[in-house]
This record gives sequence, structure tokens and C-alpha cells, in this order.
Amino acid sequence: MPLFEAVMNSFQAIKDAKLPKGAGIVTVGVSRETGTFLKEENPPIVGFEVTDNGIGLDDENFDSFNTAFSRRKVLYGGKGLGRFTWLKAFDGAKINSTFRADDVLLSRSYMFDERYTLDTAGLPKKVESGGPGTTITLSGLKRSYKEKIPRSIDVIVQKLIEHFILVFIEPDCPRVYVIDQGQRYDINEIFERDYKASSSKHEFAIGDTTFTLHGFRLPTSRTTKHKLVYAADQRGVISDKLEDYVPNLGARLEDENGEAFFYLAIVQSPYLSAHVNIGRTDFDFSAADDADAEPSLFDTAELIPRAQIRERALEFVEKDLENIIASINTEKMDKIRRYVASDAPQYRILLRNADKFINKLSPSPSRNEIETALHRELHQRETELKREGSRIIKEADKIDDYEEYHRRFTQFLDEYNELGVSALAQYVGHRKIIIEFLERAISLPPDEGARYPLEEVVHKLVFPMQTTNNDIPYNEQNLWMIDERLTYHSFIASDKQLRSLDMLKTKSAQRGDIVAFDEKILFSDTNPAEHPINSITTIEFKRPGRDDYDETDNPLSQAFKLIEEIRSGEFQIKGRPVPVSNKDIPATVYCVCDLTPTFRRALKDRDAFVTPDNQGYYGFHRGFNAYYEVIDYTKMLRDAKNRNRIFFEKLNLVSNH
Repeated sequence: MPLFEAVMNSFQAIKDAKLPKGAGIVTVGVSRETGTFLKEENPPIVGFEVTDNGIGLDDENFDSFNTAFSRRKVLYGGKGLGRFTWLKAFDGAKINSTFRADDVLLSRSYMFDERYTLDTAGLPKKVESGGPGTTITLSGLKRSYKEKIPRSIDVIVQKLIEHFILVFIEPDCPRVYVIDQGQRYDINEIFERDYKASSSKHEFAIGDTTFTLHGFRLPTSRTTKHKLVYAADQRGVISDKLEDYVPNLGARLEDENGEAFFYLAIVQSPYLSAHVNIGRTDFDFSAADDADAEPSLFDTAELIPRAQIRERALEFVEKDLENIIASINTEKMDKIRRYVASDAPQYRILLRNADKFINKLSPSPSRNEIETALHRELHQRETELKREGSRIIKEADKIDDYEEYHRRFTQFLDEYNELGVSALAQYVGHRKIIIEFLERAISLPPDEGARYPLEEVVHKLVFPMQTTNNDIPYNEQNLWMIDERLTYHSFIASDKQLRSLDMLKTKSAQRGDIVAFDEKILFSDTNPAEHPINSITTIEFKRPGRDDYDETDNPLSQAFKLIEEIRSGEFQIKGRPVPVSNKDIPATVYCVCDLTPTFRRALKDRDAFVTPDNQGYYGFHRGFNAYYEVIDYTKMLRDAKNRNRIFFEKLNLVSNH
């Protein structure tokens, strides 16, 4: 901002005047649009007037003013170009300056604009009263800059303090006032109250280069982001948003008294001052952070990357805020524990080492953020352990100390076994959800006269329809709800016509709800004739509550007919016939339905055996050479719960209701 250049000139002029401590004064006047019909609380800003009681524009300073790239103020970080920035934003700058020369008080008054020359500046004139000092009036704000200059005086004060905060912290800082719409603001007082009172200071080194970090807690009314500012010659140049590197700083913080604030860190060093560019907009070493940047024309081997400075600075930022960050992490940890306990027990092993990832989460993480962070951490841990396992095996023959090898290998096994527990917990959690879905699927709707849902609902839960096990991942099938052994069949088809199965040559359009073959030939590269089909399993579902079965129209009869169709076809692989174990391939039938009166009568006619709990039947049909089980939906649900209950209890997944 051109205003800052004018204010910096005033600071330098006061320093050159060697005034007593506290005697220097800088006043910034704000000019706004005026007009009869202008009723805005904060009209647009059109200019500034900066006044100081410094040394004034004497001959030496005037020569420097008229010399581009002047070295006059290099000790203060000046590059000799500040006055030219005035003309980028304003039509011109009116300069009135008084100075002493040989005990005579002289003054200069001229307009610095695009038409400026030494002739237009004129010669200094003698004055009879007053004292040294300079007033710079920036006027004629260009249209392209009007929207860039904030209207709020609070924002201007904040930016002024932040830009010169390292000047304000010095004991010999001049008094600075801002006057706007008849109101005077004491900037030093604001700085002492809102900035310095909670500031900190740290020193650190990178190699032989020293750096100083100042930390400030800013009131929320004056800023909205936590920042790390890189300063040169007591002025901020560039900054990083701290939330990009410390996620805990993604929102405003509260101090011990409950007061909200944002944190500002400023790092400075003679090294930074030596490497700031001419326009004071960046540092020469910035390209060292960019792997894609073009090589510099100069040797940059000795440059310290910005990332390295940032990394060291962040250590002290987190130290300044450690109590507050610890409080944030405690709240996050409670939220993570609740999530793991209720929804994701597979991540429980990560909780004891939560310090490795807790800081990577935002202050108020959503469930999705927590899941993503935990999943990433678990995957990273798996990768590290696999890498460690490979190292242990490769280095085994080089280790002479067996005790050390045993200790290292035992530690590895302990940690790796935890990952197995995690994977099991995730799978058990999945089973609990599926069981809850099944319970809802077979529940009678509360509306009077409502019907049970179709059998398709349960079918889809057990195995997706119109698919085979070659189409879906293993975790999408839930045959374990009926019988754990079913998951080990080598080929499974769900709701597919028999003639659509590549490994079965038949014209039959019949389809079973689920058909499974134990025929490992499909996954063998050896001679197919040596590996016959071993068995067939079919599963039939019927709608809950159905009660209109007869001797021929029931799921058991339908399953037997399906087996007969399968046996009458030819098995093949890649177009070649495949023999079976015998002409009557062993078959198993599961019927999943409600044991209504009509179906119980049909089963009794087949001389089926009833289970002790009276919720199932079983038997063997000699004519079809098939073993069968009839499972009531209630029994299926209860048995699935009982088989998994011990796992649910161990993982605290048992419902309280």
C-alpha cells in the first residue's frame, strides 16, 4: 500500500532527527469522498495525509529523492523506489517539508506527479517559525485502486500495525495517530493493549544463520486468519496461512480468559533483509521451495528454503499455543473415541498413538474427516509394518545378536497382530450392520393390513442379485448369515438363468435364487479332467409371512427341480467338457422362509426332521440325493446374532436396547 511507504519515510526521518525517546510523532489523516447526497457511514477513501516531525527534506534527502535506486536509506531497508509506488495508485503527492541548514529554517513545497522535474520542485525558501518536519498528501486515488483500499478504519489500523509491528515493538517507536472523520486513534495505545500485552519472542538458528520469531495474539475484530509473516527491515513482506500447516489453527482461538483471538507470528533475520527483492514483495530464495521453478541465473546453493524456515518457526508457534492446542486436541480425542466406539472399532488400535495424527485434523472434524484421517493412518501403519517385516527378513542372516533379533521380531509381530485385530473389528462391525438390516427387512410394517416385504430384500442382503462371485468383491456377499461354510464355494451365481452360466452347458431358462458350485477347476491351470465337479448348493428365499404352499408348490420342491436341471446339463470350461464326481452330484438345499402352517404340512409329508427349537427342518431326499435344511427367518436372524455375539461383545458393539 503506498500509504505504508509514506509512513516508513516518516519513521526514517524521525530516526535521522535523533529526537529524544517519545518525542517523534507521525499523524496519518484519512480523506474520504464528500458530497451533499453522500450518506454512507464509511464513504470511499480518496487520499491520505502523512505528517511527521522528523529531519525534513534537506539537501541530502532531496538528492536521494531525485535519484532512482538511491542507496540513501539502504540501512533502513529502503530500495530507492518507494515514491514511485505513490504514482501507481494516486495522481500525485503534494510534499511540504521544513528542515534546518546552517541553523537556518528552510522549506520545500512541490507536487510529485508524472510531470515532476527538478525545475518544478523549485528552490527552498526561508521560514521564520516552526520546526523541521514533512507532510505528504497523497491525492487523486485512481479508480482501479478505490476498491482495493478498505473503507473500515479498523482494518486500516490493523494493516498499519501488522505492517510495522516490528517498529511498534521497539522502545524508541514514535507516537503514531490516525485521524478519520474527526476521530483520533492512538495506534501505540492500540498496539500495547491488543498486540504487545500477549506477545512472545523466540530465537532459533538454521546453520550459522539466526532468526527471531515474535508471536502476537490479535483481537478477532482486527483480523480473521492465523498467519506467519516473513519480515525484512522491520516490515512484513510475505505470509503463510498457518492453518495450511497447523490444522488446529483453522478457526479463531480462545485464551485462558475466554477471549477470542487470532495468532500472528513474524519471523525476521538479517538473512531475510539481505534477500528481499527490490519491490519488497518477495524474497530471492522463494524459488528454492518450488521443484518446478526454472534454475536461477545466480548461485542459489547457499539459500535457505522458505519451507525450512517455516518448519523451525512452526515449532515455536505450537509452543506458544501448546495449552490451547492441547485443549482442542482433548475435545477432538473425545469425539474420535465416540466415533470409534460406535462406528469404527477397527481403528481402536490407533487410539493409544493418537498423538501421531490428532494434529492433522481440523479443530471440529466431521465424521467424514475423522474416518478419512483414521483410514489414512491405519493404511500408513500397515505400509510401515510391511516394510519393517521385509527389512527384518532380509537382515536376518546378517544379525549376530539373536536376542536383539528376537526382540525386534517379537515387537514386529505384536504390532502386526494388532492390524489383524483391526481388520477383524471392521468385518465384525460390517456383520452387525447387516444383521440390523435383516432384522428390519423381516419385520412386519405397523400399518394395519400391510404385507411383509418381498423376499428380494433379504436376497439382496445375502448376495446381490443378477451377479456372480466374479462380479462383486468378497465383502459384498453375506452368505455367512445362512451358513459360514457357504463362503468357501468356488463359484456362486445369484438370480441368473442356468443357460447364462459359462461353466454350464444347458438350454434351461430356470434360475435359482442362489446356486453355488464347488468346482475348483475354474481356477486351475492343470488338466480339467483331473478335477471333477464336487457338489452343488442352492438357496431359495420366499417372502416372509407367505402361507399358500402345497405339496408341489413350495421352495423345497422348486429347489429339487433346479438341481435336476443342473445335473442334466454338461459342465465345461473354455468350451471343453468337465466330468463330475458321479452322475448324482451331491447337493445341498437351503430354504429360507417363514414356517407357516401350509409349509409345515408339506415338510411333514416328506418326513422331515424338526429342529429342537421348532424353527427349522432338515432331512435327506434319497430320490434327488440331496440334503436339505429349512430355516425360518426368525431362526436365521437369531442364529446369526448368536454366532457373532461374542465378537460384538468384545468390541462393545452390543446394542443397549
